[in-house]
Formats: sequence, C-alpha cells, structure tokens
Amino acid sequence: MAKKGLLSRFRSDSSDNLSEEENLRKELMELKMQLASGQLTQTHKIKETRRAIAQLKSVLREEKS
Repeated sequence: MAKKGLLSRFRSDSSDNLSEEENLRKELMELKMQLASGQLTQTHKIKETRRAIAQLKSVLREEKS
C-alpha cells in the first residue's frame, strides 16, 4: 500500500520531482554517514530510500517519453 501512495504522489506532483530527488539523495548520504559511524540502528531506511529514488527516476523517465 505504501508503495502505491509514493508512486501516485510522484506522478501527481511532477513539478516537485527534481527537488524531491535532491532531498532523497541528501537523506541517503546522511544515512550512509550514520551507518559508517555506527549510529544508524534502522538500516532498512537505506534500502527504502534507494528504492524511492529509483521509483522517482522511473516516473521522470515516463514523463519524458
């Protein structure tokens, strides 16, 4: 269910997708830094963020074609 909500949000707010991708990339970088320093306890957040970036890139590619 959460996946459909995320994808539909990306598709509906097409003007905000580039800033959303930038925010997700920053979040991923922060998560990786926390993992490297041993502070990250919720390691699943890295996978979720990477997946969200991939889904957003897919939506952007759909809009181009």
